[in-house]
Amino acid sequence: MRGVASFCFALAVLCGRSAAKPNIVIIFADDLGWGDLSCYGHPTIATPNLDQMAREGIRFTQFYTANAICTPSRAALLTGRLPVRSGMYGTWNNSATNVMTQVLHADGTGNLPKNETTLPAQLKAGGHYHSKIIGKWHLGIQPDSWPLAYGFDEFFGTPMMHGPNEGNQSVFPDMQLINNTKVVGRLYKDIDIHMLNIQYIEAAVSYIKTRAADDSTPFFLYFAPDNTHIPLFASPRFQNTSARGLYGDCVQELDYGVGQVLTTIKQLGIENNTFVFFTSDNGPDRRPDVCKSLPGEYCDPTTGGSAGLLRGGKSTTWEGGIREPGIGWWPGVIKPGQVTMEIGSVMDLFGTAMGIAGIPLPSDRVMDTVSLLPTLEGKGPSRDHLFHWRGNKLMAVRLGPYKAHFYTEGELEWNSPPLQEHNPPILYHIEHDPSENYPIDKQSPDYAPTMEAIKNLVASHLGNLTYGTPQMNICDKHECLWRPDLPVPPSKPYNCCQDPCSTW
Repeated sequence: MRGVASFCFALAVLCGRSAAKPNIVIIFADDLGWGDLSCYGHPTIATPNLDQMAREGIRFTQFYTANAICTPSRAALLTGRLPVRSGMYGTWNNSATNVMTQVLHADGTGNLPKNETTLPAQLKAGGHYHSKIIGKWHLGIQPDSWPLAYGFDEFFGTPMMHGPNEGNQSVFPDMQLINNTKVVGRLYKDIDIHMLNIQYIEAAVSYIKTRAADDSTPFFLYFAPDNTHIPLFASPRFQNTSARGLYGDCVQELDYGVGQVLTTIKQLGIENNTFVFFTSDNGPDRRPDVCKSLPGEYCDPTTGGSAGLLRGGKSTTWEGGIREPGIGWWPGVIKPGQVTMEIGSVMDLFGTAMGIAGIPLPSDRVMDTVSLLPTLEGKGPSRDHLFHWRGNKLMAVRLGPYKAHFYTEGELEWNSPPLQEHNPPILYHIEHDPSENYPIDKQSPDYAPTMEAIKNLVASHLGNLTYGTPQMNICDKHECLWRPDLPVPPSKPYNCCQDPCSTW
């Protein structure tokens, strides 16, 4: 089978058929910490498949998400743009708590704007790619904002995470499981939540086999399992298999899924024509009070993952909230065993995919993506700076080895301590001090010239910025994914922050 596939690929190259365009697979984990994989130093979680993927490919030590929480991060991956441009953000209010709505909830009315150019749509238009998303979407809750409206050919997954739902009539919502546009079941009601990620893995393997059989069309698979988002569920095969406990069981199930994808690609003989990248949407959920509303069997104070030596976690722009594992794999193209300290971002997966497929970037809008191909091929750096936004605030800026914090917020909880402005900014040398423990003295000879360069970079960035309409600000209980046995309330839009879901 491998010999036949290799011959077909060689023939496609000679004949110039579209099958010569490489397949693209992006595996996007949920709430996984920088330190949660054994190849990133975790002492008690076994991830042999991801470790092997790193040995056969390239492992980034400084790979970043575009936001510290789910919805905006996923929007950035699929658009190659900062969420503040697309509108996938909420605005900080002026109350004492400085809160904002950070993601789309079940009652959220917003969605990824339809005028955004998405990765699957661009691949389809420029390279005739067939595409599928498996797993968590979280860029539009209502049916007219599900993936098929944004260029995907197929969808199997949920509109948002599998729970918990803050303040609804029960701890767990009856979240819909969708096959394309059809509801095929509701989680916690007629879908075994413990087997959800196994279903996703099986669907990913099936899709790869089906598309590999069609050698006239390349494929793009966006595989977004949510194993490590609370509440935690592992299939019976992986329960009690990790020394790390239930969280470790879920990471090891995730690792198994990665292994199934790579093994399938190898068995089909398409590995030399398939680029695979693994990363996560944001850092580990380390809030100590997060389990108060969840049954103990699904959550405990040690549930959240590990950011290793990095400070902070999910929802913060400390390194632990935004730096993620990043592993690239493409036999015959990526030299095996590489470890790179070059900076990369999930936004760069858009530009990388376009470079791989030979498709130009959209020219009608500002793009924040760059191609990682120079780094992947060992030919040079890809980018030297990053802007770290949270909502409508530019929180921090990375430039070379330095990082300046203009604002910081809580390290362990969503908004505790509250948002704090730093004027003058706090400056760290991230490569010397990845834990952000030792700010550079403001009287140091490094401080003034570095901050001048960063402020000039910020001025140029803000001068080229048009804010998108914030999609996370308006909620409406009428739009909630109500259980079929509950009456639908009258429509009454409200500010999500002023009337949070927890007061229902």
